[in-house]
Amino acid sequence: MFCYGMPDFTLPVGNRFPMTHLFTDNRAFTLVELVVTMVLIGILAAVALPRFFDATAFHSRGFYDEVIQAARYGQKLAVASGCDVELSIAGGSFALHQRAASCTSGAFTRDVLHPSGSDAFAAAAPSGVSLSATKVSIVFDSLGRATPGGVTVSVDARSFTIVGESGYVDGL
Repeated sequence: MFCYGMPDFTLPVGNRFPMTHLFTDNRAFTLVELVVTMVLIGILAAVALPRFFDATAFHSRGFYDEVIQAARYGQKLAVASGCDVELSIAGGSFALHQRAASCTSGAFTRDVLHPSGSDAFAAAAPSGVSLSATKVSIVFDSLGRATPGGVTVSVDARSFTIVGESGYVDGL
């Protein structure tokens, strides 16, 4: 039976045209190609991927961001509260402190609380990450100025500078 516009899918009776005749356009991967691809993916996973997921570089960048945000927060807190704030950096850790007795005199013994909770705004460098500064103590006054000025803080290979006159934390 034949209709215009419709292909004729009837097969002759018998074995004159086997069913494989309909499937001559085979587009698939061979087993060898699949095995070779899997072996190459395995080699890449074993050799190259650990280099992309170096935890030390990740922790270093995170700690750098944390230190730079602590310096910026200390400067802003000093301006907002009218009280001096000290950023101390020693022994691979940092901490923010305010004066205990008054805003302008006395020792920096009162911990500055982290804005996200009730813990002190302080942290130690993760394992394998180094923290250093040209001065161990930077004090932000009520105008936001930093004393001493021009302090460079380094976390591994990254560094930022605290400008004295404005208290600006210059880091990317």
